[in-house]
Amino acid sequence: TSIFDCLSHPGDLQGSYLIFSFMFSLPFAERSKAFQDILSRLNLEKYRSRKIRLRDVLEICPEGIKNRIPEALRDLPWHFLRKVMAVNGTARNTSIWHKAPEEEMSGDDDKELHIDDNFCVSDAEIKVSLHPLDVLCAVLLCSDSFLQQEILSKMSMCQFALPLLLPALDIHKCTLLLWAMRDIVRKWRPHSLAESRGFREESLVLTSMLTISFVRLGSCSFSKSKLLNDVLSPSQQHHNFFIHRDTESGNVLRQIADGLVEISWYFPGGNENSDLFPEPVAVTNLRGDIETQWLQFSFLTEVSSAVFIVTESISEREYELLSSLKESTAKYYFILNYKNEKPMETLGFLNKLAPVLKLSKSQLLVKDSTTNNAGFVKKVQSTIGNIMNSSPKTVSLEAMAVMARDLGIQVDEDCQACQCARKCAEDIIAEIRDGAKYKREMLRLQGDPWKNLAKVEKELCRMKSQGDMATEDYKSELKQKWLEIRRQQNQCGLTNGLTKFINGIEHFSPSAACKPHPLWV
Repeated sequence: TSIFDCLSHPGDLQGSYLIFSFMFSLPFAERSKAFQDILSRLNLEKYRSRKIRLRDVLEICPEGIKNRIPEALRDLPWHFLRKVMAVNGTARNTSIWHKAPEEEMSGDDDKELHIDDNFCVSDAEIKVSLHPLDVLCAVLLCSDSFLQQEILSKMSMCQFALPLLLPALDIHKCTLLLWAMRDIVRKWRPHSLAESRGFREESLVLTSMLTISFVRLGSCSFSKSKLLNDVLSPSQQHHNFFIHRDTESGNVLRQIADGLVEISWYFPGGNENSDLFPEPVAVTNLRGDIETQWLQFSFLTEVSSAVFIVTESISEREYELLSSLKESTAKYYFILNYKNEKPMETLGFLNKLAPVLKLSKSQLLVKDSTTNNAGFVKKVQSTIGNIMNSSPKTVSLEAMAVMARDLGIQVDEDCQACQCARKCAEDIIAEIRDGAKYKREMLRLQGDPWKNLAKVEKELCRMKSQGDMATEDYKSELKQKWLEIRRQQNQCGLTNGLTKFINGIEHFSPSAACKPHPLWV
């Protein structure tokens, strides 16, 4: 029985997982070695076990307040963390603007690569930079769960695509980042609420929406990520949600980021003339070839209503691979970029796939040298719009986590630290019925006493209402008011909600964030 025969029965999840384990057991050692090399070059080796914590990043120190330009690879992780915490749009830039230290240019790196008689560049200058996604993966895998949550929250504010699945680098399983996105809330106005000027504001992980995935089969000469940026960007407002080969350091060869799945969203603003889509849509982007990232691809076929497969050719091997998807409920679209010398062979296999995957002519989008890029982007946008009109399934990130567990993908929220923190939070939230009332009862120091205290302190500085009263008498009166308010505050004991919050912090061990859940071992 071949692997392809086994893959033709996707309902057998346990069997599929065993097949995936077999397929990826050999390259895992290579990926782990590459990961170790990246950590060494970024000087993150010590954080493989003792994770970077949020307090490490927020610590105020001379190094942290300087706007330093990275001078060596070891500066890149902290440069990224400082920039992203400041919601800086250049946080993903990994260019080294100064010569690397001599220790990084030793050995074989000193050899020169001669281009011609007038121009030469050293190997060290070529290798000194890293792909931004390699740095992102390394930083996230060296961060504890709570720092990951803060990183993704800030990346969302920068309108960066967020990592959804981290590749298997330090353990044999890739990881779905559910907990890391728990803090993100989005606000939008669907077209159904445009007339009433209403809006929706919900947690990102709880919102069910259409999910569209873009993947690559084989090599491709045009950038899938750049196409996605064009598709998701409103007119005259182009934004690089996804890193692509034309962005800074985007042309550097990826070493550990293949297998990473990123996700970005489009949320309408309620203007039918300018909105690309009437309802929110999630778009995922798999880095690497689906043939070597089959587990991640299988996950995307489970959670997506439609999957766009970008390819330049389809041979017998690719045909057998794609035929195994005949039981899938997702709808498949092919973006065919003609670059090979056998277009008729590719079309022949597509015709054979048509009855297997229930393909129609509208599900083949051809992009060749004569295709206008703007026109092709509009064609993809129109295709996504038609998918939305066909009443497709919607799925939330929480529901994705359930599917991920079934496929043997670990979920970050299953770790002991996250479960403990979530339980503490749920115990507090369970008591909240009326938000305003809860604040008045539980956060007594932040109500009227706090406002009155602020007014008195402001008047002590400005003295605007002094009138005819002597200055010292007026100051004395204000100080008496200030002391009375402070006495009232000091008489307030700890409320039940505050007691639970403090106990939760006291019982949380920072090292717990590094301990794997028993199911992960």
